[in-house]
Amino acid sequence: MLQKWSFPTRLFAIYSLIVFLVIPLSSIVLYRYYKSIAYQTLSESFQWEVTTLAEQLDNVIVSADGLVVNTLVNPSIENWMKEQPDTNSNNKVVSVFNKMRLDLDIDPDSFNRISIIKDTGIFLTVGSTSLNRDQAKKKIADLSWFGDLQQRPLLVLPPHRDDWDSKGKMIVSVIRGGVPGTLLEVQIPFSYLEAMLFKGNFATNGNHVVLYDENNRIIYPTTEQEPPPGQNITAESRINHAGWRVEVTQPMELLLKSVRETGYWMAAIAGGLSLVSLVMIYFFTTRTTKPLVRLSQAMAQVPGDAGTNEQLSKLFEKIDGGDTHNEVVHLYRAFQSMLERMEESKQQAVEARSREFQAQFLALQAQMNPHFLYNTLTLIGMLGMEDGNDEILKITSELVQMLRYITYDSRELVTLKEEIDHALCYLDIMKTRYRDHLVFDVHLEGDLTAVRVPKLTVQPFVENCVKHGFAKKKYPWRIELDVAVTDTGWKVQIRDDGDGFSADYLQKFAGNRGKLGRLDLYAEGGGVGMLNTYIRLYHTFGSKLQFALSNNEAGGASVYLGLETEVATDVKNIAG
Repeated sequence: MLQKWSFPTRLFAIYSLIVFLVIPLSSIVLYRYYKSIAYQTLSESFQWEVTTLAEQLDNVIVSADGLVVNTLVNPSIENWMKEQPDTNSNNKVVSVFNKMRLDLDIDPDSFNRISIIKDTGIFLTVGSTSLNRDQAKKKIADLSWFGDLQQRPLLVLPPHRDDWDSKGKMIVSVIRGGVPGTLLEVQIPFSYLEAMLFKGNFATNGNHVVLYDENNRIIYPTTEQEPPPGQNITAESRINHAGWRVEVTQPMELLLKSVRETGYWMAAIAGGLSLVSLVMIYFFTTRTTKPLVRLSQAMAQVPGDAGTNEQLSKLFEKIDGGDTHNEVVHLYRAFQSMLERMEESKQQAVEARSREFQAQFLALQAQMNPHFLYNTLTLIGMLGMEDGNDEILKITSELVQMLRYITYDSRELVTLKEEIDHALCYLDIMKTRYRDHLVFDVHLEGDLTAVRVPKLTVQPFVENCVKHGFAKKKYPWRIELDVAVTDTGWKVQIRDDGDGFSADYLQKFAGNRGKLGRLDLYAEGGGVGMLNTYIRLYHTFGSKLQFALSNNEAGGASVYLGLETEVATDVKNIAG
């Protein structure tokens, strides 16, 4: 589709596509990063707010408990509790209560009443009550929590109805024991604690607030409520003095409302930047390609005659072509030069085309047999896999890999790793043929991709072990391949436990090494033998090549080849 568009249109489309990819994708990545940071920050802030709420509730209970403690240690009140009064009123004690509440600067709204209760039925309170002494005595006898203070010094009762008032106002009681048989109770209006929840918007805006007592029972809300639907975030904190726990659940949508609004702004900014970029790209594309468009239109009208060429030259006659960096002018010059050479090149082009067809035919003919062989081997492997014989697929795959490495790859130098992989394919095939009769040990060290060597410099030596080294030796056979690349060079050593080299062969090989200039590279019937491999290595690395044939002390042959320098150098330069 792009091929049908003009060059300016294609240029504009490509840059527009880049803009629409870069700006929106950048905005999305930035927004996701901002959202993750904002979520973490908002979550921490939400947890901090819940912790602050728990501390505020705890401070109210601590203030009430402070009033209880200060009241218990007051001498006047302590003496009254030790006495056996026969009345539920004592103006002196009541005045001490009121003065103490003022001295401790207790918020009047956080205080409902303070009461001294004796197990004998004596009941003294600061706050309204409709109970007489007999009623109070009966109420005291019915209190289920009166004996709980024997096991604990402080008792905080969850929200309940006021036991001393017939109106039954909801309160929270903070209770401590005094002298034996006496306790002191300070009541906090539950409406005061509830107002703290609404003041911080914790019980509104879709939030779900739950208070749990020390036994993990729900004490607020008094009626069962379902948490907000959808995905939520929950934070909790303990009210230490009461042993309670406050848990606040907030809808995720509410938490991330500001983040979502920021995302809308980011999308709008990205859209605006994209539009501005498109306008600028259109402007500069049009201005930049305008001369090129005109030249293209002129070229399209050129039939090759002198008259049209003269018209084309007038288009650029006002431009000084002596010293210009205008690519369009250079294009015009190249076009003119092309027209001048076109006629004389026609015959050459025809001849070159004919030779090209002939070369392609020969190349195709040369590739027919390898292609047929590769396809046949692949077919054999697939048939073996269909019959459940994966070994056939493995052998044919490795053989195809070896043949392609030999025939298709036209490079003179390959990496040492590629050469070792080729040798390992050969060993794998031989291992499949001879099974447990053949054992090979390979040790590789260093970066083998950093060294380049002539193709087929390792596998011929390995093949020589199998073909000649083990010709007269009984099973099992063993081949060792050690390859190392260091900062100062590389080395390859192949060892076997076969018959080893004969003395005549070693002498003949040493003599031929001195005749390199007079030896044919394929002297051994066209095959790549050990001597020919050495010749190719010597032509690549020269006198720096280290090459040795020897026999092991325990039997078998050893081939060593490598290259070392006197000082550390870049191993990539070792291969010449």
